[in-house]
Amino acid sequence: MKRLEFMRVTFVLTLTVLVIGCGNSETNSDTSPADQVQSTEPTASIVAADWITVDEVANTVVIDLVAGQTDANNRWNYNGFARGEATIVVPMGFAVTIHFDNTDPVTFHSAGVLDATDSFPAIYSESTAAVFNGAMTSNATSLTEATPPGGGTESITFTAETSGEYALVCMSPAHAITGMWIGFEVSNSGESGLKM
Repeated sequence: MKRLEFMRVTFVLTLTVLVIGCGNSETNSDTSPADQVQSTEPTASIVAADWITVDEVANTVVIDLVAGQTDANNRWNYNGFARGEATIVVPMGFAVTIHFDNTDPVTFHSAGVLDATDSFPAIYSESTAAVFNGAMTSNATSLTEATPPGGGTESITFTAETSGEYALVCMSPAHAITGMWIGFEVSNSGESGLKM
């Protein structure tokens, strides 16, 4: 069992080095971990997105989240966004349902709402917990048991009970550190939509 775990860790670390070393045309080598923090500049505007549906009467938000929707960030993206390029904004107290669809043809992905951070680890532990109860897909930290590629789906529902700035992160090994994350904000002013 220890040998299997050693082989798994060695594989993940090797994969991490390869992914980071390969880079892509969108990578800026001058970017520091501090640049990963989502922008809180007042110039960011909140716009409607057809994949975010808000029902203010029922106090619900439905998000159709797609992993690998475009080639951006080597398909390690949510609805085409990576590296905090966009932030989903939901009103505080609303029930949020995320319909997660992994269209990446090759790689397992996950989604979880975590605390915002200046940098992301290469590997999350299995004990990593979402900031809201239920705000994480199953087997989120697994390289081979998260939501499967080629159209695997999962739905999660949680209540956005505390306002603040968080991150929606893929916790599969090496994904967040290479940019598979976007912002997730819970607004106490009732705002909703996509902040860019």
